[in-house]
Amino acid sequence: MSGTAGDVLVPPGTIGYLDVISAEPGAAVRLHVSSTAPSWRAELVRLHALEIPDFGVERRVAPVAGVEPIEREGIEQTTVVGSFGTAEPLGPDHLDAPLTIALTICPTRPDAGPQAALAQRDEAGTAGWSLGLDTDGRPRLWCATDAALDLTTPEPLKPGCWYRLTATIDAPASRATLTVDPVGTFTANRLATGRGTAHRAEADLPGTPRPASSPLLLAAAALDPNGRPLHGFDGKIECPSIHCGAASAVAGEDPERTSPQFVREGSSPDAALGSDAALAGDAAPAGACTWDASESITRTGISHPSHLPDTGPAARHFTLVNHPTRAVTGAGWDGQVDDFRFAPDQYAAIHFHRTDMTDCRWEPQAEVTLPADLPSGVYAFALTDADGGEDLVPLIVRPRVGAPTAPALLVLSTNSYLAYGNDHVGVDSPRTQVWNARVPALDDWERFRDAHRELGLSLYEAHSDGAGVCHSSWRRPLLTMRPTVYDGDGPVWQFTGDMQLVDWLERSGRAVDVVSDRDLHEGGAELLRGYACVMTGSHPEYPSEQMLDAYEEYVAAGGRLMYMGGNGMYWVTGYDPDDPQVIEIRRWGGTQAWCAAPGEYHLSFTGRLGGLWRFGGRAPQKTFGVGFVAAGPPPASAGYLPVAAAGSPAAWVLAGVEEPEFGRYGTMGGAAGTEIDAVDPALGTPDEALVVATSVGHSDDMLEARENFNMTSRILGGARNPRVHSDLVLVPRENGGAVFSTGSISFSGSLSHDGWDNDVSRLLGNVFDRFTSGAPVLD
Repeated sequence: MSGTAGDVLVPPGTIGYLDVISAEPGAAVRLHVSSTAPSWRAELVRLHALEIPDFGVERRVAPVAGVEPIEREGIEQTTVVGSFGTAEPLGPDHLDAPLTIALTICPTRPDAGPQAALAQRDEAGTAGWSLGLDTDGRPRLWCATDAALDLTTPEPLKPGCWYRLTATIDAPASRATLTVDPVGTFTANRLATGRGTAHRAEADLPGTPRPASSPLLLAAAALDPNGRPLHGFDGKIECPSIHCGAASAVAGEDPERTSPQFVREGSSPDAALGSDAALAGDAAPAGACTWDASESITRTGISHPSHLPDTGPAARHFTLVNHPTRAVTGAGWDGQVDDFRFAPDQYAAIHFHRTDMTDCRWEPQAEVTLPADLPSGVYAFALTDADGGEDLVPLIVRPRVGAPTAPALLVLSTNSYLAYGNDHVGVDSPRTQVWNARVPALDDWERFRDAHRELGLSLYEAHSDGAGVCHSSWRRPLLTMRPTVYDGDGPVWQFTGDMQLVDWLERSGRAVDVVSDRDLHEGGAELLRGYACVMTGSHPEYPSEQMLDAYEEYVAAGGRLMYMGGNGMYWVTGYDPDDPQVIEIRRWGGTQAWCAAPGEYHLSFTGRLGGLWRFGGRAPQKTFGVGFVAAGPPPASAGYLPVAAAGSPAAWVLAGVEEPEFGRYGTMGGAAGTEIDAVDPALGTPDEALVVATSVGHSDDMLEARENFNMTSRILGGARNPRVHSDLVLVPRENGGAVFSTGSISFSGSLSHDGWDNDVSRLLGNVFDRFTSGAPVLD
């Protein structure tokens, strides 16, 4: 894993990840490590605080007693990058009779090197066959014989357009054919005209076809010895099928019969001709395989996202690797329905990318059983090697189910860690320089991420074909979740921001248990009920529906919730029903890094409409009192002006606050900054909500969120826009419950100012102590 980025030495090569992000005492966790050093060592430590450069905050780490260090031989592991499907191979005699291969494709980078859509061949290219595209993007049938057959049609395919490819390898007749037909509706195709014409190519086989015993692959030609796909495919694949012994399936076949929703160029724009993907006749011949992605569509999403069923008699199902995108429009999409659950036949495609990666597939190097009495908190495995390499792999230790060990609970924003995980925005995006009004300063970890993109992308990036990255996974090193990493947005960002809360809580003697977003997703309101008070992290931007339900049920039943961040409860997020280590989003309608394609706004994991929760009737103002209003760089941050009068029933929140405008300090410049929230009765802020303080003094670099205005305006910045401010809010709820919201990501960055003795720290202590004491919320 070592290497260089330009002339800058990146961190030496010992790095790792765990099979889970959180575990309870007594559980076993597996450590996956890749190292270029001869050996490495791992020690379990507790993270009490992280160093914040230039702000006087020192790292505090303590070894965990009772857990012996681990020492292992260094092994450099290979990461499998690119999505594809793998199935049991066809039998050794599958080329003895005519073999017909057909599928509908929409290539998105047809000129980006050779690509295979469906294949069964060996790595060396001495046996087997493949159907896909050549280097120039022309349809290609390849087959190993005494001298390999390499048959192509003359025209390169157009990106974003649909085509039906049909090929036959007829060994008895010593003949091969390849046909290509432009297909799909006017709506489904990127181009209305100029998509090319139908072509048919044929040739004599130069020898006897040589079958391969390798796996049958979708969106790849073969796998190398490390399991990495060769000649991967960028684009959509729909209704692939293979028929052994169906001599009539290709010769003279009618493409209107072979492809669902086939439309010839020049026909009625949204005509959908044909019915099923049957290749010939009403009955499937012996040895037929037909894969139909629509078979997995249910009212609650894709039933098994990494499984593509074979509806033919062979039941040769594909296992999909690295999460290609499901619930995407196919060749027959007519635009009348934009929810895949209600038009399954129009969503029978799968979108593959050569940059998909949700599982490094490293072999585990050690299994560690956590002590049965290990306190809940934030831990890490400290990795070191003889070559000077270091890494810290974080782990959240949650309390045992139904056994709280503290009066309060801290829910770390782990879905947000995933969303931003391994982002390359600081390197790739000119936005970083514009945002911070300076040349980006890149540390070695950022250079390392740039040099090792095989470790996966963040949800703030696009694949090489321009499609947004909508999946993120814990099954890889999360280099942005390292104690020594500081984001271009500042040191209060994500994991480092949440660790400042952990530091404050421990320094002030306020005990909490700690869990992850996933723990809350699975445990629901029942997990929260054992606590007098629940705190969120500093940027809980990516909640699932179950998490929102849990928070609302908790406070409605009398629980007390402290929302400690900004731009929270924002993006609709789903977990893979078969693998909760993976999350999914679809961006649209918000302040966003990319936008999902038309017709692809619903999450495949859940069926839920993606985008912002507010557009699904779940604006955060309903439960938390505030919602996202603006974002800006650290210099655009501000302090707060108290607005609760001395006689207000919420005046206790401000007890001990000395400055007339407090919080104009911190690791992000001010307590109200980065991304901020405010009340909005139109979006559901309760009438009973009490604004305790509001931010003042933002510059015009603090810009209003795009979803909050309907037309472009010259007055979007905080210096002239009264809507751009953060509100500190207390929301009393039924049964003695309450919500306190900071409405700012950078709030926790102000806690350490002046040796932790400041107005922001005192205010937060007032709320925590009142909420955990059980005393009335209002005086």
